[in-house]
Amino acid sequence: MLSMEKAGKEGACQPSPSQNHWNLAMDIKRVKDYIYWLYYQYLLITCSYALEPWEQSMFHTIMVTVFAMVVYTAYVFVPIHVRLAFEFFSQIFGVQPDSTVSVVN
Repeated sequence: MLSMEKAGKEGACQPSPSQNHWNLAMDIKRVKDYIYWLYYQYLLITCSYALEPWEQSMFHTIMVTVFAMVVYTAYVFVPIHVRLAFEFFSQIFGVQPDSTVSVVN
């Protein structure tokens, strides 16, 4: 009898397939609402909601272009600068880099 009660409780905790679908739909709606909210915040911060439609498209194009250039520049140049800074500070604090040529006696 104990195992039947356990099985009944376990079955009650499991959501039905329709509840899973409903939860997924609510999650998608929540994400969609959040994206709309972020876009609204972007419009408010940049004051681009007051622009004409053609001005908005030009403004958004320029913003996307600038953002893409910043991301590309960071992708290309930040790793190089991090490596150079690491080598610089390694030399300052006395950590000697391993030689690529091994000494054989």
